[in-house]
Amino acid sequence: MVAVCAGAQSLPAILASIEKNNTRLAALASENAAAVAQLGSETSIVGPTSVEYSPFFGNADGLASSELIVSQEFDFPTLGAMRKQSVNAQRHVLDLQYQTERRDIVLEAKKLCYDISAAVCTRNLLDQRLLTADSLLAATTTSMNRGNATIIDVNRIKMDRMEVNTQLVQARGEIATLASQLQGLNGGIPIENIDNLVLSREPACDKSAPTLEQEIAQAQLNAATHEIKVAEKGWLPSLTVGYRRNTDHNDATNGFLVGVSMPLFSNSGKVKAARARQQAAMKQMDDARTEAQNRTRALTAEAQQLRATIDSYDLPLMRETLALINKAVRAGALTVSEYYNQADRIHAAMLEQISLENKYNKLMCDLNR
Repeated sequence: MVAVCAGAQSLPAILASIEKNNTRLAALASENAAAVAQLGSETSIVGPTSVEYSPFFGNADGLASSELIVSQEFDFPTLGAMRKQSVNAQRHVLDLQYQTERRDIVLEAKKLCYDISAAVCTRNLLDQRLLTADSLLAATTTSMNRGNATIIDVNRIKMDRMEVNTQLVQARGEIATLASQLQGLNGGIPIENIDNLVLSREPACDKSAPTLEQEIAQAQLNAATHEIKVAEKGWLPSLTVGYRRNTDHNDATNGFLVGVSMPLFSNSGKVKAARARQQAAMKQMDDARTEAQNRTRALTAEAQQLRATIDSYDLPLMRETLALINKAVRAGALTVSEYYNQADRIHAAMLEQISLENKYNKLMCDLNR
């Protein structure tokens, strides 16, 4: 599970909000709904409904007779079933494409959340440094008044406070910028308490699971295969049934119309085109599999190297050392210059650890996508 600090929303809640409010996803959902409706029309009665009326006129008495024909054309049952399977395969492709766009948007938001978390951790560290500098400045000023410290020591602490304040402004500005970007993904709706978000390390997921790109390639191959089957059965006749009414003066006769239409030439080239699309889909599936394998291998190696580097940082030791040299400088065992020589290196290492941790988390997000 991903932990957050008190007062901040959880990462799953943030991502669920973005999935709900993102305008790109809403637009794509509408486009997919229209495409699904269009595909649905292909599984209904595909032939046209025809209404024909033919009046016949005599030379003397006007209308002599008429003919009314209402007919409907149907696919051959076998072809209709195959067409339905083909349409369902195309719907599955559309759904996977939506899921891919959803994944990419959520992944973008997740990385932003880790960036915000790193900026918040940096801000918190700088806040603590500023408190320490304020306390040290007060103590050193008192010592200077007693003749136990110099103005150089006081000015060194003031320079540190100035530097920390500058970094704090930058960190707060970065948090605000990242929060604005996250708000944009959330449909323009602000996310509350985002400036308190602190996340734990991104967990590892099953890397053997197929990527959505692989699933899409497989679905496109299935759709192309069904399209070939439909094209190969294109020679099957269409069936026509209908109603026919003939009138002759005051007499009328009614009957049924049954017929077939043979598409002897209309199917030319369709099978060839469908097979070409199938070959392209097979190539795309192979490419997606190879790309996923190479990508996973490269990201895994980079993640392992980063993890080893991060684990080499001993945060408890750094915090303990800061506390000890802080006591030492106050007790007069260390000069202010000696204190900052050690403290600056420790603070730089702590900031670097935050940066590396953030890089690792975003790398794991890519690996887990």
